[in-house]
Amino acid sequence: MNDLQTARLIAAGDGEAAEKLVRDHYPSVFRAMRHLTGHREDAEDLTQQAFLVAREKIHTFRGSSGLKTWIHRIAFNEYAQWNRKRRQTTALPPDQQIDDPGYRSFVAGESLLSALRELTDKHRVAFVLHEVEEMKVEEVARVLRVPTGTVKARLFYARRRLRALLEEGTEVANHEPKEAVV
Repeated sequence: MNDLQTARLIAAGDGEAAEKLVRDHYPSVFRAMRHLTGHREDAEDLTQQAFLVAREKIHTFRGSSGLKTWIHRIAFNEYAQWNRKRRQTTALPPDQQIDDPGYRSFVAGESLLSALRELTDKHRVAFVLHEVEEMKVEEVARVLRVPTGTVKARLFYARRRLRALLEEGTEVANHEPKEAVV
């Protein structure tokens, strides 16, 4: 069954087709929202809202792109609306010196999330779709409704900025005080 047939079944009230849509795409949409918001609860809310909107508007799906692209477009519209209402930055707890590899992995992940939040929305969304959700540049362009060259430029600047932010964070974290010379 192709995406257009699935959409028609959902529009006709087929609960199994609707459940399949959620099963197939919820994890991907949730991951993208988690990377964009930095908060599990906000990501869950946005993902659920995106699927509610998709259910309401499934009759508008024409099949010019895949359902994955369509549902991500809805999710990013929901994210943009949420972000406009809630322009705030979240402070992360200060790093502590702990020799636990799990904690180090957690801190590295939080550092990446923190760095992602420093990007502009346009760069962050392109980066998350391409690098985290592993969408092709052409697919990202369809989701964002921009030319592929624009996506490539956004990815270039996002990577460059992330690299600088993460290197800056590493230098600060690895800085050791020098001994005083007497």
